[in-house]
Amino acid sequence: MPSFPPAAPPLVPTPSLSDPPQAPHPPASSGIPAWLPQALHAFAFRDYRLQWAGAFTSSIGSWVQQVAQAWLVLDLTGSPFYLGLDAFLGMAPMLGFSLVGGAVADRFDRRKLLLFSQAVQMSSALTLALLVGLHVATGMPLVYAILALSFLTGTAQALSGPAYLALLPNLVLQPFVAQAIAGNAIQFNLARVVGPMVAGLVMARFGAATCFALNAMSFLAVMAALATIRPPQQIPATPGPSWRQEIVTGMRYVFGNRMRRRLCFLATLTTSLGIAVPTLLPQYTRIIWHGDEVLFSRLAACSGLGAVAGAVVVATLAKKAQSMPLILATQAALGLSMLLLAATGWFWLACLWLFIGGALLVATYALVTTCFQHVVTDDMRGRAVSLYMVCFRGGMAVGGLLAGSLAHWWRVTAAFGLAGLGLALVSAWAFLNWRAMTVPPPDRMTDENTPE
Repeated sequence: MPSFPPAAPPLVPTPSLSDPPQAPHPPASSGIPAWLPQALHAFAFRDYRLQWAGAFTSSIGSWVQQVAQAWLVLDLTGSPFYLGLDAFLGMAPMLGFSLVGGAVADRFDRRKLLLFSQAVQMSSALTLALLVGLHVATGMPLVYAILALSFLTGTAQALSGPAYLALLPNLVLQPFVAQAIAGNAIQFNLARVVGPMVAGLVMARFGAATCFALNAMSFLAVMAALATIRPPQQIPATPGPSWRQEIVTGMRYVFGNRMRRRLCFLATLTTSLGIAVPTLLPQYTRIIWHGDEVLFSRLAACSGLGAVAGAVVVATLAKKAQSMPLILATQAALGLSMLLLAATGWFWLACLWLFIGGALLVATYALVTTCFQHVVTDDMRGRAVSLYMVCFRGGMAVGGLLAGSLAHWWRVTAAFGLAGLGLALVSAWAFLNWRAMTVPPPDRMTDENTPE
């Protein structure tokens, strides 16, 4: 599955009334066990349970690799700039290939696309494990190979990410799509807790190569799930005159509507500024707390615990989460938590702000994506989501590179503080200008280019 974050962990894409009815084989709403909490209703569906289990296993592996790779890059270079560069190369393919991936996801079998993507990512992890072993044995240069493999993995995710986001709503009946994608965010963030802890222990005892090998093995779980599920037959979009025409149609659909356009802006803002803490956490651990990879993994797990809490809260309130003021207030609070993390000199307070920041970051991701998925139709979902991912992951790419550069030339706490301040200020400005804006019901959503 996609590594951090999630092709952004999208939470609640509520289908529009124009979506074709889904007809998989799971139970109807009356068949949901009474003891199952509302946030977990999607687990009553067989295909969703299989996909969730496979994705969770793969996400743990991805977090194991991400933590080990970040620490390895810092060990090899001693520079936070390379942390930002590695993050940039992992996210940058979204800017170039996600639009193609969206058009492909609407035209071809999404499950086959995902199987191919998982195979490419598994091969990349295995290659990295072998290269690390050769580096230990022979001293061969390694950092540029890591950067190249990050770009390859990012390319695979860019081409398949829209297919993954578009497949999830087909694994449950329409009334449970919100809980299904909320559950996807929960599994990803549970993996944020488990993966770093495993990475710290394995890397300290066996080395980074073992972490990469474990990640390669984890892809087998999601590939097995994809081979087993039986989603309803996909109705491909009517092919346009060319790929370019389909991409242009998707761009007009997204950016020709004020609400969708603003949500893409908010996604870019959140990821470009909010990515500073996850990207620079290894440098923060080493410089501020003089810690090793074990302490880094614990701080990452602390942030992951907060992310789980944020995902659960938004999943519970999914039907009440379509509020622009709530999104902007959560963004501003995230910026404040980053400022406080930059300013604190006490370790326990740093852990607290990492926990709160993790919760707010995921909640903001989820709230923005909730609203975006609410205002797109299924026949355009692949292309619309691909453009959203360009904004979402493109913001991560640029923000990670800028944060790494700032920490290299100044200091890591300055990067946290400036990013947090920018997030809070822009959110406050948007709140003053957009506070009256609400997400319309799907049957009242239009594609007119309404005035600002």
